[in-house]
Amino acid sequence: MSQICIYLKMPSYLRQWLIHRHGGSQPISLVRGSAESDFLKKSTIKLPEGVMPPRQQEGEIAICIPHYKCHDPRTYNYLSANGKSCLLEMLKNDFRVDLWDYLHDIERYGNELNGLIYQYMELRGIKEDGTCSDTIKKIYQRMKNSYRTIQARKSKKNVPTSTAFLSES
Repeated sequence: MSQICIYLKMPSYLRQWLIHRHGGSQPISLVRGSAESDFLKKSTIKLPEGVMPPRQQEGEIAICIPHYKCHDPRTYNYLSANGKSCLLEMLKNDFRVDLWDYLHDIERYGNELNGLIYQYMELRGIKEDGTCSDTIKKIYQRMKNSYRTIQARKSKKNVPTSTAFLSES
């Protein structure tokens, strides 16, 4: 039986990471029971009338629609543009979690960030194409800045701002 796929355009670093994460070949077969697989099960519909079945375009990755007894991809094989956008955001979030898990502890020990980014890329099957390392570094920097902001807010909440409690005793 042929595999029925949806096609998703994504940045180079994310495409390479996703292919590596799911065995290194295309089309990508998502892990059954994963959030992305369940999302496809709930979001794919019958091909609307008058809509041509999509063909893979340049820069798109093929992702197999998982087969469930009650949700056959031969029938339910259309994902709307909004659905594709949601799936892409889920995959980007998975990437950010993986990046954070790898880098946030190691970087605190004083290792050079560029070297760590290249090591992460090597371990995750991401080849440098002139923009990947810079993009990944910017993603990590934004996450780190957000984390620091949250930590600063938490520490401000724990520091008393009034001395009124001292005069009550």
